[in-house]
Formats: sequence, structure tokens, C-alpha cells
Amino acid sequence: MTSLTTSPATSPGTAPPSPVARRGPTGLLREVVRRPSAGVVGLLVLICVVMTFLAPAFLTYGNWYNLAQQMVFVALLAIGMTIVLITGGIDLSVGSVLGLSAGVMAYLVNQGMMFGLCLLLAVGAGAGLGLVNGLVVTKLGIPDFVATLAMLGVAGGLLYLWTGGVPFTGFMIPVYDTLGGVTPLVGDLTAPILAMAVIAVVVAFIMRRTSFGRHAYGVGSNREAARLSGVDVVRVRITAYVLSGTLAACAGVLLAGRTTAVAPTIGVGYEIQAIAAAVIGGAALAGGRGRVLGAVLGALTLTVASNVINLASVSPTWQPVAVGTILLVAVGLDRASASLSRRLGRAAPSP
Repeated sequence: MTSLTTSPATSPGTAPPSPVARRGPTGLLREVVRRPSAGVVGLLVLICVVMTFLAPAFLTYGNWYNLAQQMVFVALLAIGMTIVLITGGIDLSVGSVLGLSAGVMAYLVNQGMMFGLCLLLAVGAGAGLGLVNGLVVTKLGIPDFVATLAMLGVAGGLLYLWTGGVPFTGFMIPVYDTLGGVTPLVGDLTAPILAMAVIAVVVAFIMRRTSFGRHAYGVGSNREAARLSGVDVVRVRITAYVLSGTLAACAGVLLAGRTTAVAPTIGVGYEIQAIAAAVIGGAALAGGRGRVLGAVLGALTLTVASNVINLASVSPTWQPVAVGTILLVAVGLDRASASLSRRLGRAAPSP
């Protein structure tokens, strides 16, 4: 027998309850858990309020302008890392791919090659390294942690051998000054900030509106179920690594233009920041969850944390400690969020 339910009668002139009231406290908590970006925004607001009283220079336009310039590179890496995490993988090689792509760009520009072609080859080098990662993981069956860790060593070692331990310099030309943000495009708007914004919008569209995006979430949530549903799991995973390598290369090209030099260690440590930013932004290490906006907010959170350390006159050597601590807290909150979400799901009344 099918039971029928009726909605409570609403007396004339009485406004219907709002959606917030209908959900109740449990429903609101469930919404917060399902939207991890809300937690990142709350953390940023808390830091801003505290730092406003401790360091008046924190909220100045000049300080936030510098923060925007600094976060671009981590944000690009974090967006690529989020794509890979959504599919259930991980990419530890993004820092070295960034460095090697920056080296390719600097070397080719120094050789007098046409700038557009240099840009294409440098970004292509990053995409190629991402393709190798994807093929090794999917075709050879090597765990993603091992495969990308090996690529981290190979790409980083190649850059060191190539440079001989001496940074590439002398490759800056006027058009690269503009691309690297040394010379603004219009007013205070620089090319790296514009590039990050455009890439974030494009990738967000891909992940939300295209079949690849939907398949990526499906592969990360349940790989076998996605395969049985007709999803080409191998192609989706390879594409994720190619996108990650491409975005790492874009970050490397922009960073070389910003620093006007390519040191052999230019990409060291960026992989940890990329993972931390993606996880802080809500990407799940188990796959199936993550958002581009969350990755950008996670990168901003890390950049603000580093800025706080600088304003507090703490030694820069503490910054890796801070990043590692934030990563541990983010992973802990991610596990707690998943556990709480399951409990709320079981406690939710059936309709």
C-alpha cells in the first residue's frame, strides 16, 4: 500500500516557511558539509579580521595586489591537481614539470626563436610530461604516487643537468615582460592574473558542463561503476594528467617571466602547495569531489598564510612548516567532513 503525505495547510495571509527554516539546523549543517568552500571563505575572513588588528598594512591595496600576483602560480597548479584528484589520482610531479617547462621557455627565447612558438613548445613540453604520467599510470599499471614521484625526480634532474646548476638568465624581452607581469596590461591588471582568471573559468566550464567533467567525477567516485556505464576510464585519467601537466607548464612560463630567471630549483616545493591548496579548497583525496573555485580559494589561503608569517616578522624558513601544518589540518577536516556527511545522511528522515 502506498501512503500519501499531505503538506501542512497554510492559513491565508501567512507567509510560507523559508527554505532555510524548512531545512532546519540539521539541513543547514548538511549544506555546509557538502560545500567545503564555505569553510575556506570562513577561514580567510577570520584571518583578515585578526590581521586587521595585528598588522594594519594587511588590508591595504598594495598588500592584496602583491598577494594576487603571488597566488597565480599556486592557483594554476592547484586547478590541475584538483582535476587529477577528482579522478581519484594524484600528481606529485607538477613542481618539476613547472621548472622544466620554464627552462624550455627561457632557453628557446634565448636562442631567438619566435616568441609564440617558444610559448607553444614550452606548454607542449608540460602536456607531454603529463601524457607520460597518464600512460605510465593507466597502461603500465604503476600506482600514480610512484609514477608521478619518479617524474618529479626525472624532470627536476633534467633541469639541473641542463642548466649545470647555473640559472638561465638574459632571456627577457619586452613581450615577456608583459606576459610575466613585470609590465601591466592595463592599469594594474597584469597578464598572469588575467590568464589565471580565464583558465579558471574555462576549466570550471569543462568540469561542470562537458562529458569529460561528468565522467571525471564518475571515475573518481566509483571507477568500476563508471566503466560498466560505458565511460572510457583510461582516456579520462590520461586527459586529467595531460591537463595537470599543461597547467603546470603555464605556471612555469609565467613564473619565469615574473622572476626573470630560471634557477635549477625553481619548482621545488610547489607540488606540496598544489596538493594543500586543492585539499583546502575541498578536493577529496579519495576522488569524486573538488571544485575549481575551491582550488583558487585554497591557493589564496596559502598565500595569505605566508603573508601573515612575513608581516609577523617570522623567519621564512617557517613557511614550509606552516604549509605542512595547514595541509594536515585540511586533510583532518576532510576526513571529519566525510564522516559527518555520512552520519547526517543516515540521520536524515526519509521523505
